[in-house]
Parts: sequence; C-alpha cells; structure tokens
Amino acid sequence: MVGAPDAAALIGEVPFFAGLDAKRKKVVASQGKELSYNAGDPIVEAGSMGVGFYLILDGKVEVRKGKSILASLGKGQFFGEMSLIDEEPRAADVVAVSPTKCWALSSWSFGALVKSNPEVALTMLKELVKRLRAAQSSPTS
Repeated sequence: MVGAPDAAALIGEVPFFAGLDAKRKKVVASQGKELSYNAGDPIVEAGSMGVGFYLILDGKVEVRKGKSILASLGKGQFFGEMSLIDEEPRAADVVAVSPTKCWALSSWSFGALVKSNPEVALTMLKELVKRLRAAQSSPTS
C-alpha cells in the first residue's frame, strides 16, 4: 500500500496538485485510497456517474469509447479529474489492461478537502484555466 508521504510525492506530479506545498499534498494524499484492479477489470464505465479522480500508481489502463481506444495511460498519469467537480456521467470506459493500482479520490472527499483547504481549489482552477487557454489557442480548436 502506498503511504501518505509516497502518495503525496506522486500527487505532486499531477498538474492539478503540483502547486501545493508539501503540507497540502499530504492532506490531499490522506483523503484518497488505494484500489487494485486485475487485467480486464473495468475501472469506470461510460454513462455511469463520475464520482472520482484516479492516479495510476502502477500498471496500465485504456480509455475506450465503444471499440476505439482513445488513450493508453500508465504510472503517474490520471483520469477522472472533471468528476471531482461536476459529478457528470463518464464519457468513456477505462479498463485495466494489466494488474493496476490507483490512488482514488472521491468527489465528496474532494469537496470536504476544498472547504477546509481552499488553496487546493485555487491551484486546480489555475491549472484548468491554463488548459482552457491552451485549448483555445490550439489550431485544431
């Protein structure tokens, strides 16, 4: 199992949390839990309510829409970040393609975390705006 200091270091690599100080990263790490999946296990399913953020600690997953593979993600990568905020249905399936461990943060844990640590929300908002600006200036947008 990943301890809070180790999880805090991994969380520090996620753009949404990278701007937090060490103390806040440990607070965020303490709010999540480690989940394990076997190859072939669904982690999230398209159409289901999004209730969490997942950081891949080990293993590999595929993001799928129907029969199409949208992305392959591995250690240090993440998915479900929008579900922390809007709890809308998932747009795609995410399936473990090898034994996989994730650190997961539920939207309700995130909500409580933000209420007691508003710096977390401010850091995430800055990253969201950065991503939005990049998308708006992209030649394909």
